[in-house]
Amino acid sequence: MKTISLTILWAASLLAHAPPSPQGGARIDAPFRRQVRGAQCYSGTGKNAGDVAFGFPMRSSPTTALTFTIGPLRDGNSPGQENNAPYTGPGDYKNIGILVQPEKGEPVFGPGTIHVNADEQTGTFKVGGASGTWDCAQKLRR
Repeated sequence: MKTISLTILWAASLLAHAPPSPQGGARIDAPFRRQVRGAQCYSGTGKNAGDVAFGFPMRSSPTTALTFTIGPLRDGNSPGQENNAPYTGPGDYKNIGILVQPEKGEPVFGPGTIHVNADEQTGTFKVGGASGTWDCAQKLRR
């Protein structure tokens, strides 16, 4: 949990200048149902190039329902994820730290799989028993 929390804090710092999108959002289908409007998706630059951080509706907010980062996190707090390939476009990305938060109750978190669709702005997620869809409402930058 500490690793995932620190990863989320690091990724939130990536988004400090990225406002949430007025559109987009996420739908959690299992193990509970939750629909959220709004998305905060940011492609890293400089030392964070290759990382793409996601938050629905935002990365660091009491209303956050879903957060994850694709890419080789080099924060020292995400064991194994530093070896992940950078974001290169559509496809499956494995060993991604994902946090899924219900409105009430315990979160689901851990390493999972993110699928990015061909439009490079929508996709799916799976972690533990949690799954659903996401939409950034804008094409991700490589």
